Amino acid sequence: MLSKIPLWVFGVLLLLVFFGYRQSRDRQVTPLYMGAIALAMLSLSFYSVVAAFGLKPAPLLAWAVGVTAVVGGGRSVLQPRGMRAVPGAILVPGSWVPAGLMLGIFTAKFLLGFATALGWSVVRDPAFALAASLVFGAFSGAFATRALGVYRFAQDAGVLAPSGLTPPAR
Repeated sequence: MLSKIPLWVFGVLLLLVFFGYRQSRDRQVTPLYMGAIALAMLSLSFYSVVAAFGLKPAPLLAWAVGVTAVVGGGRSVLQPRGMRAVPGAILVPGSWVPAGLMLGIFTAKFLLGFATALGWSVVRDPAFALAASLVFGAFSGAFATRALGVYRFAQDAGVLAPSGLTPPAR
């Protein structure tokens, strides 16, 4: 069964492990960079829900509930801790949380694709569609929560111009 998995899937997994490891190290980021990652994850998870379950209201609503619940309630758990302002950026301490989130999305997407490819009937179960959509939304909401945390910190630290997009001129 594993021999039928396309090789590119393992390449994606290795790439995610690499990016996850990089996130475990201290790094300088901008709110725009973090926002772009969050937007990419939101888009990919939304696409996963639509590709798997179609443009049906219930899965889309479950996805939105997942995003909203984590953005609304996950701030204290998911927001990066120990950030420091540096000229034009934010120094974010390394964390394995982003790696866990990326691998979580990968695993959910892999299992959904695996179940779909094998024709498992659970994929057609409305309760499964809602649960899977909620999971995809929650993972994406976690990335959005982290991006919002960096943005708020940058605003409070005065790293951003009033528009929020560019650092102030020095």
